[in-house]
Amino acid sequence: MRVVASRGEAVCRRNRKFLPQVFYEPEYWKGETVLECSREALKDIFKRDDVRGFWPEVLNCEVAYWLGQALGEMFAAAEIREPRAVIAYDARLGSYELSLALLRGLAQSGTQSELLGLASSEQLYYACGRYAEKYCAGIMVTASHNPKEYNGMKFVWAGAVPFSAGDLQQLQTRLLQKAHYPQPQPLGEEFARHLLALASADPMLTSPAPAQLRALVLAGSGVGGQAFAPLAEQLRRVGIDCLLREENPDGTFPLGVPNPLSQAYMQRLGQYVLAAEADIGIAFDGDADRAGFVDAQGQEILPSQVFALVALRKLASTAIQRPVVMRNLCCSQLLRDLFAGSRSRVELIDTPVGHGQIKRLLRHPAFAERVLFAGEHSGHYFYPEFYSVDSGMLTTIYLLAEARQLKNSGSSLAQRLQEWRQRYAWSGERNFRLSQPAELFPVLEAVAHAARELIPGALRKEVRLDPHLGLPRVFPAGSAPYQPAEMPCPDLKLQSPANEAGGCWLVLRPSGNEGMLRLNIETWGQLRNRCPELYEKTSSLLSALGALALS
Repeated sequence: MRVVASRGEAVCRRNRKFLPQVFYEPEYWKGETVLECSREALKDIFKRDDVRGFWPEVLNCEVAYWLGQALGEMFAAAEIREPRAVIAYDARLGSYELSLALLRGLAQSGTQSELLGLASSEQLYYACGRYAEKYCAGIMVTASHNPKEYNGMKFVWAGAVPFSAGDLQQLQTRLLQKAHYPQPQPLGEEFARHLLALASADPMLTSPAPAQLRALVLAGSGVGGQAFAPLAEQLRRVGIDCLLREENPDGTFPLGVPNPLSQAYMQRLGQYVLAAEADIGIAFDGDADRAGFVDAQGQEILPSQVFALVALRKLASTAIQRPVVMRNLCCSQLLRDLFAGSRSRVELIDTPVGHGQIKRLLRHPAFAERVLFAGEHSGHYFYPEFYSVDSGMLTTIYLLAEARQLKNSGSSLAQRLQEWRQRYAWSGERNFRLSQPAELFPVLEAVAHAARELIPGALRKEVRLDPHLGLPRVFPAGSAPYQPAEMPCPDLKLQSPANEAGGCWLVLRPSGNEGMLRLNIETWGQLRNRCPELYEKTSSLLSALGALALS
């Protein structure tokens, strides 16, 4: 590591007015907000009368924990018997967390503590003055009048006596003795080699091809830029040039949270692709396990289309006699048209929504030996060869191979997808917020009752526990009544009767991690143009039931 002065200025993307600070800069540092700070930076948080520093870049919970330990050691050195401290905090972001970390540090060093909670400095002083025999010291977590980017601490002894310069010096010395951050051990290059080895059966990835391929990779200020960089270097050696955009991690996400299901995010990717004249665009989510794609024209490649392209490539090289492919209940009819039916060598299985649901099915002994591939409409793609978990980067490798093969043959992804795009129309995932959680089941039931008006002759599918597997699966509902409150997952799917000319389906389900309903609709064939109409009918019904459509 090398020490860099005034690194506080490196995070000005947060529109902060920083005073000079000193941070460690690891050699792999790519411009992200630095959470590891040097001894010089820690020294700098000790001011004339108290502690002040940037939160969380310097004064974070780890430092607060160490300060609690250091304070406890000071009490022991002062031979205070059965020390007890009192802590209060102000309204700043981080103050509560810093207080909890202080409590843990004090407890670790043998000091009992009490928390006043949200309080003023005067109330903390009063506690130490009024109950001088009870509390040997008090800590007020505050940065007083400093800008909002700061936090800090004020320290007093029993009787509200302020810490002296010597006390603060002793606290600083003890803190620095404890300040040891673990050294990260990056796996980037090893991981990149592993992914390429997993896809090595694909001939389009093993050697340079006649035509260069240019890929535009959008990280959206998440970890994707840093994680993908070693793989980009490996790909350049075989003639695939990867251009990274918004690759510097920044947890404030200045242009919005990266999400491949976000229309704005995918449009931004398309704009980057057009500007760079790239053959394909890839966009990662915040933790880079999901990936979205656009073609050279900047048009989105829908997740189910990505699923189909990867599954077809894997099918071409698999030795599995009856491979299993799993898709969740929001995936396109395209996958059923490609992989289901008596002529298909594939066993296509519908799964509930949720990466945890799919991963358990992948690992079940009933499927583990035959699973080829699995995916979700959200951009999660699962590989049995990759520990039966999801990989946006392995999916990226397969899409790059597809784009390269098409380019070498004089074609393109846009041409490859033209027929699918003309046949199927997807609404995208639309979100609706309920005013009260208790409205969830009544709303779902009302939509189920309106099935005949929404989709004439609609067949219902639902998630039930498979008694043979002990795991949730998707089953036709038949004539059984829809009772969402009694289901392991209340997801509702309504689908038109089988018809070679065309059809439609809608899925309405509660989010697994947010307080909202998610709606997906697809139409195809002769009914393809009905997607907006079906969405408007369903949206109007949800609105009448009190569900608010979100943009």
